[in-house]
Amino acid sequence: MRGALLSIIAFVALSSAAEPKICWLETTHDFGAFDEELGLVTTTFKAVNTGDELLYVLSARANCGCTTPKYTLEGIQPGDTLSLTVSYDAKGRPGRFDKKVYVTTNADKNSVLTIIGTVIGSSNSLKGRYPVDGGKIRLSSSVLPFGEVKKGHTASATLRGYNASNDTLRPVVTDNPKYLSPIVRPEAVPPGEQFVVNIQAVTDGQTLWGLAADSLRVKIDSNDSSSTYIPVSTIMIVNEDFSTLSDSERANAPVASLEKEMVDMGIISRASKSLTVKDKITNKGKNTLYIRRLYSPDRAIKVNASSDKIKSGKSIDISIIVDPSEIPAGEPLNARITLITNDPSAPTQIIRVVGEVK
Repeated sequence: MRGALLSIIAFVALSSAAEPKICWLETTHDFGAFDEELGLVTTTFKAVNTGDELLYVLSARANCGCTTPKYTLEGIQPGDTLSLTVSYDAKGRPGRFDKKVYVTTNADKNSVLTIIGTVIGSSNSLKGRYPVDGGKIRLSSSVLPFGEVKKGHTASATLRGYNASNDTLRPVVTDNPKYLSPIVRPEAVPPGEQFVVNIQAVTDGQTLWGLAADSLRVKIDSNDSSSTYIPVSTIMIVNEDFSTLSDSERANAPVASLEKEMVDMGIISRASKSLTVKDKITNKGKNTLYIRRLYSPDRAIKVNASSDKIKSGKSIDISIIVDPSEIPAGEPLNARITLITNDPSAPTQIIRVVGEVK
């Protein structure tokens, strides 16, 4: 009986033992949006010792080297307030941040403090990440390369953007060709935050073959004609997909054969009128040969074919028209014509057009 009584007395003594208790007035601080030039920003978290024993901070560590907590090593008396400062170094860190500070005390529970905010980057720090300056918005690039895309397939490319203003903006994509479908996320971009422009290319049903170079615009508001826009070039190479052809289909496939792979115009007078020469394409295969595209990126060259399909064993003429006035001064004629067909063995062939300009 006496032993049981002693156990009860010991339990009550332990239950009523003095101990510190910590009660934070707040555990999250929002710095809001601020300019990077401010550099180091600081806030103070406060907590009250609601226990009846001295409260000590044993450690405070941040989850990032850019965040620094500071605290007193002295004990906090019951009823007194603990102050713990947390600083964030915004230099070179544009964009939104969310940092944690893990605080260990001699109280019964550890604490997690959070600082959040958005750094509006300076021009210097944004140049590396978002070099294309559009005023209130910046982009990671002005060129959107899709690479090679097989006909009938889709491809996508992504641009990163940044809101360099103090306002919430709604970036949009305008003037894009129909085969390019843009999506901007998020639709509303707070100050100093990033956005993504994803463009999907759909080649099925389009008259796209070979090099497809187009453009679009990224701007703030599609309804505001005065809104600054950033032109973006889109580049892709559309090739036919021959991967599904059987051995039999390949054996019976068309074969495109050029009569001349180089056309020498000789000496050309810059003052002369347009000159026309001929080349020839012969189908040496078994099935019909289709000309997907015949073009030259050179302004001095125009080219056309007498037909876009050639039966087995037949030929068609190619007319190559040279405008000497479009040849850059002081340079020889050295142009390229690209022929794209449904010949699986050589779907793309090149015709060189050369000459000396006097």
